[in-house]
Amino acid sequence: MQLSEDGNYMWNGDEWVPVEQAPVISETEPVEVQTPETTLATTPVPTVVSTPAVTPMVQNMGGKGTSGLDFTRGFSTLKYGLAAFLSTILTVILIIIVNGIIFYVALSGADDVEGFAVGFVVSMIICVLFNILAVTQVLTLVMGMGISDGLDKPGLGYIGSWKTAFTAILESTPVILTSAIMAGAGIGMLEDSPGVGGLLIFISGVVIMLFQMGLLAFMARKIATDL
Repeated sequence: MQLSEDGNYMWNGDEWVPVEQAPVISETEPVEVQTPETTLATTPVPTVVSTPAVTPMVQNMGGKGTSGLDFTRGFSTLKYGLAAFLSTILTVILIIIVNGIIFYVALSGADDVEGFAVGFVVSMIICVLFNILAVTQVLTLVMGMGISDGLDKPGLGYIGSWKTAFTAILESTPVILTSAIMAGAGIGMLEDSPGVGGLLIFISGVVIMLFQMGLLAFMARKIATDL
C-alpha cells in the first residue's frame, strides 16, 4: 500500500483515491501471509472451554433416588411387623414339632438311667441349637425385607431366610465353641485354681456378650451379601 506525502490519498494501482474510500479489511476475516517456502494462517483458533454438567446432588435413599422426609415409609413397619408375627407363629410350631421328635428319638432308645441322662443332654443341646437357628431365621426374614426394600432388590423369602440364618450360625460356630470350651475349662478349674478358672469363665462371658452385640451387624452384612 502506497500513500501520498500528505497521507490523504492511496495509490490503488490505477489512480490515487482518497484514503477514506480504501477497502477496509475485516477483522474477522483471516489474514494470510504467504512466503515462498510456507503459508501461515494467522486466523486465531477459537478455544473451547468445556464446563462440567451441573448435576443436582440427590441423596439416594431406598435405592430410588428420593430424599427428605417421607411419612409413608412409616407404614412399612406394619408390613414388617406382620411378617415377623406370622413367621414367629410358624417358627414356634416348627420348634415344638422338631423338639418333640428330637426328645422322642433320643429318649425312646434309653434302657437305663445313664442312657436316659445322656439322651436328655444330647437332646437339649440339639434343641437349643435348633431354637437359636429358628429365632435367627425370624430375625433374618424381617431384616431381609427391610434391607431388600432399601436396596430395591428382591428379598430372601421364607426359605432363603432359613438358608441365610443356617449359614450365619454355622459361620459363628467357632466363636460359640470357643466360649463354651473356655467356660467348661473354667468350671473344671474352679476347685484347683479358682483364679484361673474364674478368669476363663469371665473371658467366656465377655466373648458371648460381644457376640450378641455384634450379631445384628453380622446378620445385616450376611443378608446384604445374599440378596
